[in-house]
Amino acid sequence: MKNFMRNTGLALLSAMMLSSCFDLKEEVYSEIPMDNFGKTEQELIATAGRAYTQLQNYCTEQSLWTLSLQVSDECAVPINSNGSWAEERYGELQRQQYTPSNTLVLKGWNFCFDGIASCNEILYELGLSTAEFEAKEKITAEVEVLRAFFYFMAIDGWGNVPYSIDYTDTSYPEQKDRKFLFSFIEKSIKDNLPLLDAEPSTSTYGRVTQDVAYTLLAKLYLNAEEWLGTPMWAEAEAACYNVISKGHYSIADDYASNFSANNEGSVENIFVIPYSTTYTESDHNSFIIYIMALDSWATEKFNIPASAWDGFVCQPDFFQKYDAADKRRDATWLYKGNQTNGGGYDVTDAPYNPVFDESLYSTRRALYDGARIWKWHYQTDGQLISDQTSMDNDFVLFRYADVVLMYTEALVRQNRAAEAAQLADLQKIRTRAGLPVYSAADLTLDELLDERGRELAWEGWRRQDLIRFGKYNDAWWAKPTASPATKRLFPIPTTVLAANPRLSQNPGY
Repeated sequence: MKNFMRNTGLALLSAMMLSSCFDLKEEVYSEIPMDNFGKTEQELIATAGRAYTQLQNYCTEQSLWTLSLQVSDECAVPINSNGSWAEERYGELQRQQYTPSNTLVLKGWNFCFDGIASCNEILYELGLSTAEFEAKEKITAEVEVLRAFFYFMAIDGWGNVPYSIDYTDTSYPEQKDRKFLFSFIEKSIKDNLPLLDAEPSTSTYGRVTQDVAYTLLAKLYLNAEEWLGTPMWAEAEAACYNVISKGHYSIADDYASNFSANNEGSVENIFVIPYSTTYTESDHNSFIIYIMALDSWATEKFNIPASAWDGFVCQPDFFQKYDAADKRRDATWLYKGNQTNGGGYDVTDAPYNPVFDESLYSTRRALYDGARIWKWHYQTDGQLISDQTSMDNDFVLFRYADVVLMYTEALVRQNRAAEAAQLADLQKIRTRAGLPVYSAADLTLDELLDERGRELAWEGWRRQDLIRFGKYNDAWWAKPTASPATKRLFPIPTTVLAANPRLSQNPGY
């Protein structure tokens, strides 16, 4: 994101970085008397930026993202050769035996509701301000759609959750069901869509635009059958088409360019979380996948002085979903025999194996078992210098390839596979990967799920996809026995349940 940081015209996100990343001891606007705040446009821009900084918690080690990775079939944290990585934290997630006291379940919940609370506070402050300027309605609309995103993630994970949109209400929030919150999210998006920026630009990088809102709406409709019992495939199709037809985004020629250290120029990335080795280096708000996944061999190879933790690996049955000809395999994983040379460093001698020789929990795995992630290609410039320094790669929440695959799924589920197979963007996803294009007969639901897994590996959507395709409770490598259907929802954390008498625990916990 170096080019992004050099652009002083990025009004809202520059204010965000200035107020929350340059100085971690900055003056907090919520502690300033309201009669002295909100009198200028710059003050309102700065306070709205605080909502976006909440997103940066998404990619920390204990987070909603890592929670979603561990409960799916794409990632595991086996007990490694030195005995680290807590079994009670990660093992129960991987076997889908998670409990209300699991740390990552609490961290995931906090990501959603800290984000909601931040948006509520900011909307309250914006409402009190007497300042008038052209972009005021747009900034308010951005924060309302961002709040809808946090609620979307909350009902995805926990189903019926507490609902509060009034910052001044100090009572216990009432628990609302998915149907109510689905309608709230849908209305929040639709009501604010006309006020958002219609054209993406450098000034909207990392911010909510109309394309972001339509993508969120598509994801909402795509999961309607699971969440409400009522399929909304036609609505999902229409929301995707609203992104596709505008032509603002396209399938990049190079898959890896969407995840590189300087990926702010991607033609494919719709909504990102900006990270920086300089400005998000605290012990929170950091994207540190290189520390979580690599070991001493790899950090030396990539000129990374930081001490890595030898943790996150690809589950072998997920790795085997890639055809040997699939270019995404080499672009995504470090494994023995990988011939990728991504920028002056050679990984042909990578010692990692894509399979595991030892069982996951009865014995400790060997040091180099398991393919390691390098989808977000690691920097060789020596900038990754501390255990808590973020990478420069901006994390992609919404990507155009995902929109195309959602559009394809919506068509297939409406018995229009022949039409889907003719989509030029879908064909490019395949040819970019070095694979043949799909015929109508190829586009089965099982194949679509596998293709989403290969294209979107570790981008945070696998758990949701497995649930929607009816595969989440199946057995796989890290989960040798099937799990009950109740595990499609996480438990409400113990401390949260104890703090609010209006909440009821999800069934099965």
